[in-house]
Amino acid sequence: MGKTMNSHIQLGFRFTLALFGFLEARAYANDDVVDVQRFQPPIVQQQAPSIQHRWSIDGNQQRTGVARFTSIVPAYSGAGNLIASWNPRLGRIASRPTFIVVHGGHGVSPGNFASAEWLIRNLDANVLILDSYWSRGITENWTTWTKYGANMRMLDALAAARFTRSQGADPNKTYLYGDSQGGWTVLRTFTQGHSLESEVKLLFRGGIALYPNCYAKESWFSSIPNRETDKTYAPPLGPYFSPVIVFTGSKDTATPISQCNVEKSLKTATSWLHFEGATHAWDAPTDGAGRPSVDGKCSNADNIYNRFPVCRSDKYTAETQKEVLAFVESHSSRKRSRKNTSLETDQTQESDISTEERTREILREMSGGKQ
Repeated sequence: MGKTMNSHIQLGFRFTLALFGFLEARAYANDDVVDVQRFQPPIVQQQAPSIQHRWSIDGNQQRTGVARFTSIVPAYSGAGNLIASWNPRLGRIASRPTFIVVHGGHGVSPGNFASAEWLIRNLDANVLILDSYWSRGITENWTTWTKYGANMRMLDALAAARFTRSQGADPNKTYLYGDSQGGWTVLRTFTQGHSLESEVKLLFRGGIALYPNCYAKESWFSSIPNRETDKTYAPPLGPYFSPVIVFTGSKDTATPISQCNVEKSLKTATSWLHFEGATHAWDAPTDGAGRPSVDGKCSNADNIYNRFPVCRSDKYTAETQKEVLAFVESHSSRKRSRKNTSLETDQTQESDISTEERTREILREMSGGKQ
């Protein structure tokens, strides 16, 4: 009798915890309003640095042939411009896929240049490399769960998509492509239930998240990275309302999946690939973008709080690229709902009328960057 009573008590306790968690999650999901004013830190400068940590911005730009970084993307709030490298396929912007590449917590890195070069070369894509830090007077966000985190980065991604659409890009072929904290930005942007969901649907077809942060403070029982973290700095992740593909590595000690709600943030993605033995940033070039990489070469991150290992893997880089190509080919060819498609087609056609004129104006600001 005692054992039976004990098991009933335990069962009741577990049910109570599960019910509490369910009700709390529902209440929070229904109140997932992004505070735009809070997550739009002021624009304080309009020039990209020549050196980002130990990397030469100009050197990576010149070797990959992408456009120079200039302040061309109006911020979501409309107050100031974000710095970006815009690489349109002149004369065929609307017909080509568009990628907005968003960086990790280290800021723009050689990996972002390499991704842009690869997307341009293999998909003849329009590519915008977006910076979220320089214009705000910082170069990194190593502490992660701050006002410079996923909510701010989502607003920046929407601002960038507004810009690419104004240049003639087709939202039905526009993808958000991010690594590390940029991957976190992807997961946050496409998570169901937040207050900006309808705008995301109008501007993006889907998202690609490489080794993303996926911690979210969704209940009292979450393991919390620091005591100050709240739900606005560690917002909900998953399930997703648009196609999302996620890549993770088993030896990633920067953004380990042990921090994630795997069932919600990873398994609800359209596709999730977990690479055995891969560290964080397995696709990062070992000696700067535009140069041959050394397979298996390892280094340590600059992050002063976590000097996690980064080891190049040609095998997993090739696998990532193959899956990205298949994902884009699959989802760019599918139509969205008739209501959304009709609205987006009208917007794209309207912007196409003056695409070349607007593009020439932007290019005049780019100080000779190769297109």
